[in-house]
Amino acid sequence: AGMDVYAIALIFLTISTTAGAINFLATIFLLRPPGMRLSRMPLLMYSTGTTAVLSVVALPALTAACAFLWPDRQWGTHFFDVEHGGSALLWQHLFWFFGHPWVYIIFLPATGIVSVILPVYARRPLVGYTWVATATVMTGVVGFFVWVHHMFATGMEAGAMLFFSAASMLITLFSTIQVFAWLATLWGGRP
Repeated sequence: AGMDVYAIALIFLTISTTAGAINFLATIFLLRPPGMRLSRMPLLMYSTGTTAVLSVVALPALTAACAFLWPDRQWGTHFFDVEHGGSALLWQHLFWFFGHPWVYIIFLPATGIVSVILPVYARRPLVGYTWVATATVMTGVVGFFVWVHHMFATGMEAGAMLFFSAASMLITLFSTIQVFAWLATLWGGRP
């Protein structure tokens, strides 16, 4: 019974989190102060907005996975039961399409906080504001193309694995940009 309640609870959680993310996006795009262009927003808003987009796109996959899991357990449907024509690989795709972007949903707000607080204590503007904003958004974009790197042992074809491996390596570049901007800010500042 615990797993059934868990699946239903996750469905409600994903729906409420998606609604909250839509609220953040509406606030960021519609309620900025007059005259504040997107290119002048605080970096925390870039990380919050990117996190909200990730939530809106990734969380429905977990909702679907749980919506399939619950009838499998309750009524004997076979969405994930290979012996009865289901697909265990479907579960993995649904879970990891949610699961890997979730890493960035947790990570990006922290980078936004660092990008806002660090310049205050360094007593100078953040070096490479545009680069850091772009890196934040690109982390979210590329974050959707790395979920299969959790599935290398599933027997998927090599061409697909090559694409997802390249995306997995590319995504590290964006964090590197942020870290070097923070270090340059500290280096040229007066902490």
